[in-house]
Amino acid sequence: MKNWKKLLACLLVGLMALTVFTACDASVGAPMGPERSDAKSAKALCESFKGVTYDEELSEKAYYIAYWVAGTSPSCSVNKEKTELSRKNSVDNVAKTYLNQGYYASAFDSMGIGKGIGGGMGADDFTPGFDIKPDPNSTSDIIFVLPKDGIYPEAMTTAAKGKTKLGVAYVVKDGVSYAVVLFG
Repeated sequence: MKNWKKLLACLLVGLMALTVFTACDASVGAPMGPERSDAKSAKALCESFKGVTYDEELSEKAYYIAYWVAGTSPSCSVNKEKTELSRKNSVDNVAKTYLNQGYYASAFDSMGIGKGIGGGMGADDFTPGFDIKPDPNSTSDIIFVLPKDGIYPEAMTTAAKGKTKLGVAYVVKDGVSYAVVLFG
């Protein structure tokens, strides 16, 4: 009977230790993850860009991008002085060529975005409403810059010109939503 009590005591101590470590992780903030748009967020974006309507297919593509960004959190950083989330990624010359030519779906497919959760990006029929730029310190890296929800940077307003539909999803980090907006 004494051995049984000792075993139970050890198990409880181990469980309490795990609880402490879990609490430490939670104090840093919620883990980064993708989130689909809801009707309220999509409506707010559509109202900000006159003549643009919500598109479910583009929102699914935006979710693929959000899923990809959130899936590699160590390479993401939040600029505390600005309202953006940056993600750096190495790309091959094929993806860079597609990006330079404006074939975003092909570039994202080349980077593996969307492949693991239901398909690829499909046709090259959209423009991202966020910045994608070469890393000035590397010849093989690009940087995705996602704006905080409710902020409409120049990249977003430029991408919206002449477009009639939009899709949106979010990357949520530490309780803050960063928008992945696509215009088509």
